[in-house]
Amino acid sequence: MKSNKSKFLWVLFGAYCIALFFILFVRRKFEIWLPYWEEVKMSINLVPFRSIRGNVFYIIEGTDRYMIRHSVINLLGNIALFMPYGFCVPRLFERFRRFGMFVLLSLGILLSVETIQVLTLRGSFDIDDIILNMLGAVIGFFLSKISMPRRV
Repeated sequence: MKSNKSKFLWVLFGAYCIALFFILFVRRKFEIWLPYWEEVKMSINLVPFRSIRGNVFYIIEGTDRYMIRHSVINLLGNIALFMPYGFCVPRLFERFRRFGMFVLLSLGILLSVETIQVLTLRGSFDIDDIILNMLGAVIGFFLSKISMPRRV
C-alpha cells in the first residue's frame, strides 16, 4: 500500500507534468512567413553551446537590459524546468534509480520534446536546451538520491 508521502508525490508529479505540458506545447505558434520546412530548418540548432555562449555573452556584456533578463531566464529556466522531473522520477519509478537508466529515459524525453516543438512550430530544436534541461534533471536526480532514505 502506498504511503501518504508517495501519494502526495504522485499528485505533485502529475501537476508538474501538466504544467510542463502547457509551458512546452501550449503557446502561440510561430508566425510562418516561409514555407513550413524552411521555418523548421531555421528553428534548429545542432551546434552545442552556441546559444548558451550567446546568452552568457549578453549577461557579461550587460548593455541591453532586456537581453540580460532574457538570457538569465533562458539559462536558469531551462535548468530549473527539469529539476522536479529529476527529483520525482527516481522516487516514483524504481527502475530509474540507476543513473544510466535515468539518463537514457531523460535523453529520450528531451529529444522527443524538442522534436515535437520544432515540428509543430511551437518552439525550436536547440541542442543547448537539451544540455540545460539534462543538467537540471541530473541535479534533481542527485538531490533525490541525497534525500532518499538508505536501505540497510
